[in-house]
Amino acid sequence: MKYQYRQSCYSRIKRMICMLAFAAVFSGMLMNTPVLAAVEAEQTKGSISLGCPAEGLEFSLYRVADYKDTGGFALTEKFQNYRVSLESDEWRGTARTLADYAERDGIQADAVLKSGSDKTVCFENLSNGLYLVKGQEIEAQDNGKAKISVPPVSLIALPDASQKDTLHIRVNLKYDEEKMDNTEASQTKIHVLKVWKQDQVKERPASVQVDLLRTDQNGTTTVADSQILKKENQWSYTWENLSSQVSWSVVETEVPSGYTVSTSREGNTVVLTNTKTADSEDKSESTDKTGTSGENGGNSSQKLPQTGQLWWPVPLLMLAGVICLLVGKQLRKSMEEKK
Repeated sequence: MKYQYRQSCYSRIKRMICMLAFAAVFSGMLMNTPVLAAVEAEQTKGSISLGCPAEGLEFSLYRVADYKDTGGFALTEKFQNYRVSLESDEWRGTARTLADYAERDGIQADAVLKSGSDKTVCFENLSNGLYLVKGQEIEAQDNGKAKISVPPVSLIALPDASQKDTLHIRVNLKYDEEKMDNTEASQTKIHVLKVWKQDQVKERPASVQVDLLRTDQNGTTTVADSQILKKENQWSYTWENLSSQVSWSVVETEVPSGYTVSTSREGNTVVLTNTKTADSEDKSESTDKTGTSGENGGNSSQKLPQTGQLWWPVPLLMLAGVICLLVGKQLRKSMEEKK
């Protein structure tokens, strides 16, 4: 009897151990699935081809955001301090904003290429994500005046959902033409206007600061001046007597907490639009300096969760823990019956 009883106990314990081992192996297999999927996704590379008007034009490519597991995009480390919207209907203004901040803060492009004889430049071996493309201006003479053709600054998603998730995208860039006097004494002006969206007047800060950026013919960008915009000056300012031999742009020095910024330009007028975001995104933040690095640079304490963190296996591990408790309980009961 004792032998049969002992064998029965051993059999029950063995079944419990097998169940525990199966649960552990099953959990491990499931944990490896996302890792394999991530590896496969990383091995799937794409390309972005740009058509342009001439040979030898230089284009810069920046990887600005990664796809999130939950959908949408998360800014990469280089751009995570900038308060911009990554909603697709805001990409035009976001592209201009990120390009201006990249120039101001000296962010290096991930790739720089020149168009070939076929008037095309192709960036290859690209991982999935959101890319910023910035092209070189074209200058030509037209009846004694310099005619400047300016390419659009664009955000391009790879893969492109609008083209059946294709990994090989081609974009023909349409250049806008501007004319200017080609004399040393020629001057221009820049007008900046602040616009508020989706907020109430009482939520707005008393003032915001903007930087006037000067980009010389060598591509070097510096902050030429800073001004304060507020209600008393109708949230606007105009810089007069600027040289037309260099490029000028405007960025917001500090983006108010709870807002994103978007930039648009029409001629010599730059419009900086601050859009109110959800309160939950900014409850723990006070002053946030956009486009700066270091301890005060952006919301470094509010980083997005790192991709690759897996929370869903937790219930399986809890189940394994419960099985362990049951095995222990069965062992204790068997020992008590044996005594």
